[in-house]
Amino acid sequence: MSETATVPLTATRIGGSFVADVTDIDVARNLDTAWDAIHAAYLEHKILAFHGQQLTAKQFHDFGERFGVIEPHTVAMYHHEEFPGITVLSNRVEMGRPKGIRDAGSHWHSDYSYKEIPANVTMLYALEIPNGGGDTMFTDLAAAYKAFPEAMKRRLDGLKALHHYRHTKDRDHPEGRWRLLSEVEQEATPEVVHPVVRTHPETGEKSIFAFPGITSGIQHILGMNLAESKELLAEIYAHCTDRRFRFTHKWQVGDLLLWDNRCTMHHATTDILPADQFRTIYRINTRGTRPV
Repeated sequence: MSETATVPLTATRIGGSFVADVTDIDVARNLDTAWDAIHAAYLEHKILAFHGQQLTAKQFHDFGERFGVIEPHTVAMYHHEEFPGITVLSNRVEMGRPKGIRDAGSHWHSDYSYKEIPANVTMLYALEIPNGGGDTMFTDLAAAYKAFPEAMKRRLDGLKALHHYRHTKDRDHPEGRWRLLSEVEQEATPEVVHPVVRTHPETGEKSIFAFPGITSGIQHILGMNLAESKELLAEIYAHCTDRRFRFTHKWQVGDLLLWDNRCTMHHATTDILPADQFRTIYRINTRGTRPV
């Protein structure tokens, strides 16, 4: 019997089709013996929430490495000073400069979907949470795909979309990247093509892989005129963001939240926090595989 079989891990489903609270695990102490159980729960529930964790930056980084190669955020100015694979998300200003990304992902997206190799896991560790607000919303894109009529599934299967990190009509939007990326960062984010429906490399489940967010940057579906593409994408987005597929996480200090970008999308709400309410979170993304 393996060591992991002796470690208690209770993953309790708290969303309709996804999301589980995990109890009985201190990630800093039990990672070696609990890893197999954690990974199995991750694949089953798509999103895991650990509460009351006390992690150093190194311990958080070590946990991230269990999910594969950590890929630093495209915008280098927000990297952790010791561990560049950790991105700092914060609306605080220290010594006249932002402590982290102030408004990270306040739109529906999947991390690094604009890259040739998008993200596997995203992990967030909460250091500072406001009295109210700053929630993160999620959608189960595997459940959304399953709920489509068979005729729509047949229409979507095989379609591909053109993604571009900097593609947005509003180049002055606070999250727009036209004004932020260096020349090197622009070269690292060329246009890429991904399937509209992808198959999960570990579970075999199909899910939607198209996102309306600003930094997701979908320009259009290949093989369609722009009007037809826009209409179909709007239909996909409206379906996938329906409340029956959604879950909202309300943060507490010490929360460690991780989710599978290959079958979910998320939406932060930091953009509507009052000026006197602060939120500081560490983030890690790991590299996934090419969507198929």
